[in-house]
Amino acid sequence: MKKQTSIKRKAKPIKSKHASLIAEIKHLVEGARQSIVQKINTELLITYWNVGKLIALKELQEDIDEKSSRQLILELSKELTFHVGKGFSRSNLFAMRRFYQLYKTIQTLSGHVPVEFVQTVSGQTQSMRKRKIKQSSRTHLGKTISFQLGWSHYCELIKIEDDLERSFYFHQSIHENWSVRELQRQMETALFERIALSKNRKSVMKLAQRGQLVTTDDDLVRNPYILEFLNIPEKHHYSEKHFEQKIIDNLQNFILELGKGFTFVGRQFRITIDNTHYHIDLVFYHRILKCFVLFDLKVRDVKHHDIGQMNLYLNYFKAEQNAETDNPPIGIILARHKGEVMVEYATGGISNKIFVSKYQLYLPDKKILQRKMRELLPKNV
Repeated sequence: MKKQTSIKRKAKPIKSKHASLIAEIKHLVEGARQSIVQKINTELLITYWNVGKLIALKELQEDIDEKSSRQLILELSKELTFHVGKGFSRSNLFAMRRFYQLYKTIQTLSGHVPVEFVQTVSGQTQSMRKRKIKQSSRTHLGKTISFQLGWSHYCELIKIEDDLERSFYFHQSIHENWSVRELQRQMETALFERIALSKNRKSVMKLAQRGQLVTTDDDLVRNPYILEFLNIPEKHHYSEKHFEQKIIDNLQNFILELGKGFTFVGRQFRITIDNTHYHIDLVFYHRILKCFVLFDLKVRDVKHHDIGQMNLYLNYFKAEQNAETDNPPIGIILARHKGEVMVEYATGGISNKIFVSKYQLYLPDKKILQRKMRELLPKNV
């Protein structure tokens, strides 16, 4: 006789006269769980930082060379794994040492940041506060650990050699609440270099110190936009309809590329003027700037009449769609190519905010961008 298998059905929510009490308890439990996760993350980061510190001081005190250092970490990995358990592989121990070397201060529970200690010739540690050391303006960029990020975030950040670049991704990860995967994607697409190369030296320093803060229309726009996630071959012939559909199919990645604050409103947004229908490719709302952002997609060179058409859309939205509290809408024409002079003449004299940006279907050559950054910012900046 065959044994009957019971079918597990999803429990239906129970109707209760204690709904408000249950909601309050649920909120309390969820808050406690979140607090526990945060405390675990904090303790983990403090522990790994101190492990890295112990290894770094051991190497300094015994004047260990690179070869001996590798042997030390190999031995530590085997013994710690035996005595303590998982989490102490060679690569993780190297990461802990690097973590300590790059983030020399750590926030304490009292809110104070302890000073950095260095090894003196006599072998004693001495407070940096008592020593005056000539430092470049890069020295204190993102050097204090934030517990808003997890260990996996720091494992990505410590791979970055340049202080300015690392500091930018550090702050931006916090501002935009990036997952580790999102951080990896933004690093691969050279987001820092793409934004920084459109700025002067002073603005680049602010960018590294605070991340990109969206406070003006100009902060909203990137050039170029990197759309490699659409998986459209570079020399493939595709229509604007196909291009739009690929963006909709990868909307989450597209919003990540746009940046913080974008909320999707709709596609092929229809407006009617003098009994004629027009369709705007993509419409978003920006929560920070409190305005609509309209996108017109072009798989060819942008033409002067494209800019005139966008101006029409913006005037309509300003008059017909904006609420009293909304700021004037912004238009972005996303094109494969653009002529700078034509765009300058076509947008001249227009009061509406119209931007023309290029897009790429492939990852940028980061070496070229880094070379341009070196030309913009000498190492002692």
